[in-house]
Amino acid sequence: MCIGTSAGDYDHYSPELKDKHLSGISFDETNYLMPWALHTIPPGGLITTQTGELTEDGEKLVKQALLSLFKV
Repeated sequence: MCIGTSAGDYDHYSPELKDKHLSGISFDETNYLMPWALHTIPPGGLITTQTGELTEDGEKLVKQALLSLFKV
């Protein structure tokens, strides 16, 4: 799952990632889940001291976004 700030530039379902979806971390800009833009990032490639996790609402949002890829 990719997170980006310019999801409005695409024609794919990209729900906004809000504070209620995260615990322990926040972003400066509006961010969107982009399930169609799957990336593999090695753990060593992330240089950040911030850590957080998805809340239950965040997990539901990710599942909904992934299921949207299978709608015909």
